[in-house]
Amino acid sequence: MKERPEIPENITHAEYFNRLLKNRVNNAPISKIPGLKAVIQFEITDGENGIWYVVIENGFVTKVTQEMLEKPTCVFVLDSNTFLSILRREITPQKAFFKGKVAIKGNMLLALKMNIFVNYL
Repeated sequence: MKERPEIPENITHAEYFNRLLKNRVNNAPISKIPGLKAVIQFEITDGENGIWYVVIENGFVTKVTQEMLEKPTCVFVLDSNTFLSILRREITPQKAFFKGKVAIKGNMLLALKMNIFVNYL
């Protein structure tokens, strides 16, 4: 299995969403979650704050957008440093949640599956 490429040191969360997320997930060497269909909302609360929607169909990301989409399946609310720390595997999503660095709204079962999704990022 190929190694996961490192996250560039100076990247911002906005650059990650806009340039890297879709290709990194779709080209990850690990198997996708078959049948996974969801709209994941990431709400970044600081810096270049904003809301991104990630549309997943059959385990593949089909769209990353800031255009408002109706009824996200689950919502993650966190700051940019926490988001990037999770991507760089400096902290696990569970630790971030239990330390109060991430708030989760919506489908909690899917939110738990997102731990697997982080391996693709």
